Amino acid sequence: MGINFCNWTVAVRRLDLNDSTLRPALLALCLARIGERYNDRPVSQQAIELYGTALKEMSLALQDQNRVQSDELLAAGKLMAGYEMFHGSTTPELAARGINWRNHTDGVIKLLEIRGPRESTTRDGHILFLDTRLSAVPDHVLDVVLKVTDGVQILAAIISRKPNFFATPLWQTPPFESGERDLSNALFDIMATLPFLLQEFDLLQGCPDTAEVHQRGVQLFYRCRATDRALRQWYASLSAKVPKPLPSAIRPAAENAGIPGSDQFFSFQESDYALAMTLALYWATCNLLHSLILTAYALFGSSGLSEYSQLLPEHIDPHRSATSIAHSVGYFIRPEMGILGPQLISFPMGIAMMHFMVSNDPNAHEEHQRLAASIERLSEVGLPLGKFLTSLHAVGHSKMGSGPSEDALHGSVDTWFGTPISQPGIGPNPGL
Repeated sequence: MGINFCNWTVAVRRLDLNDSTLRPALLALCLARIGERYNDRPVSQQAIELYGTALKEMSLALQDQNRVQSDELLAAGKLMAGYEMFHGSTTPELAARGINWRNHTDGVIKLLEIRGPRESTTRDGHILFLDTRLSAVPDHVLDVVLKVTDGVQILAAIISRKPNFFATPLWQTPPFESGERDLSNALFDIMATLPFLLQEFDLLQGCPDTAEVHQRGVQLFYRCRATDRALRQWYASLSAKVPKPLPSAIRPAAENAGIPGSDQFFSFQESDYALAMTLALYWATCNLLHSLILTAYALFGSSGLSEYSQLLPEHIDPHRSATSIAHSVGYFIRPEMGILGPQLISFPMGIAMMHFMVSNDPNAHEEHQRLAASIERLSEVGLPLGKFLTSLHAVGHSKMGSGPSEDALHGSVDTWFGTPISQPGIGPNPGL
């Protein structure tokens, strides 16, 4: 169908599993999961020791220019971030787990940048690039979920985002020269344009020149509409590849069986998570883009928007896309989806919660409660994700942010947990 998600875990199996950093990182994550699931303290303790080994080996590897370029080190960093997400620090300091996770995430992004786009053309290097790119496109994925109690902060965090190096031509062309973009990456390309639009919107808020604001605001509106057309074309391409019409919400096949007329729509099995996630990201993108279009139309006046001086197209409805997400969360947090489902749906779920908190729609409160209940159900699938989310929330309140930091996404991170990262032709910087 041309949709792929989380293939980096497949790539890891093809790497050198005897690598001194990758091996303990992989074993730490696996044993931590086993120890938690079966309440086996000796196994959990072994996982902690292996994670400590992985940290030490990472510190040594970062000083070796050859190893910095390796797929194994990049994969180890992603595994260590996963460890912190699900089984990280138990220190009384609430924000510790979120801070550690962000440090690993920043380090992975910096490694990818140091490697350069050409290193992302190999089979496994390309897969690792795609997953890291996805993580960086939605602005602070889990940050949005955790700041749902701070409505203004959510909006500010999204609007103030700036384009990162993944959105530059240098990183949008070479990594894909070896093959055609699939539909999921075509969607990510569209998502990568959102920071440019949001940044321009943010800049216009502080512009004192009324005439300039109006002129640039009209241009922004038309840029948004061009992005919307690309999004609609993408959806048409996706629909053409699916055997049945796509539904307005994702429901498991068993649940669809009891809904009249549901047999006419695509029915989701566990193995269809890639398509389900693609739709959820599409709805999240629609919500952000359509909210921006409506706001730009209202703020910058319709007099310069002759083409839309009467009514905006009916499909520009952020409440509809947010509702689609809210009605789809259940598919992702079922026990059968393991740790993968909650990870996948976190960003769309956060976007929907943000929308319902600021929406005037009469059904917004009910949908917000639906999502709040879904977050509470996360504990029912046996995952410690709730602790991680709480930790991220504490990170946010300490003004340290969460998700990939601004510095990482703009290339100014040069250390990993205080260890200088060796760069080709540069070497470690002892002054950092």
